[in-house]
Amino acid sequence: MSPVTIRRVSPLVERGIRVTTSPAPSRPLRADAVRNRRALLDAALAAFQRGGVTASLDDIAKAAGVGAGTLYRHFPSRDDLVLAVIDDGLLGLAERGEELLDATDPVAALADWLDAFVAQAGLFEGLARTLVNPEAGDDTTCKRSKRAGAALLDRAVTAGRLRDDVSSADLLDVAAAIAWLGDQGRDDAQRSRLLTLVIDGMRRAPSA
Repeated sequence: MSPVTIRRVSPLVERGIRVTTSPAPSRPLRADAVRNRRALLDAALAAFQRGGVTASLDDIAKAAGVGAGTLYRHFPSRDDLVLAVIDDGLLGLAERGEELLDATDPVAALADWLDAFVAQAGLFEGLARTLVNPEAGDDTTCKRSKRAGAALLDRAVTAGRLRDDVSSADLLDVAAAIAWLGDQGRDDAQRSRLLTLVIDGMRRAPSA
């Protein structure tokens, strides 16, 4: 995959890292270990959103209610933790898209997923570029997320609600551009407005 440079990184540690799916554990985690891992991911995401990936790992462990040793057992390095947070977000995006396939309104479902995509892609500098890279196909979670978006688009097109000349690649390119604009200081209201313009531009014209 393309390198992802994390937003708000200190100049001392500025570098590119690659998004890869974390290998599955060799055996299932105990219930308490599952809870601890979930708490660490949530605390890390909140800390990274506030101050970037140079946030104190000790503070993340405290916020999760565990010791530093527990954090390092789950995530041996800072990069491991960052990549796990990214992968967890992509998994949530994929699951959200799969749930929305059962929604009554296919256009509203697609708009909902696009909003979640833009929010996720905007968390880390370079992530949007990675998500839309056609050669970035070695990551299972990334592929699953994109398949979910493509399925939502196909459903709306099949229902006759959206034009059939827009591909899922087109849609993700535009969504990635909106995510990039959000990184330039635009607010959530502007993001929502741009997404609405995109959806409206894709609507199928009524028959004459």
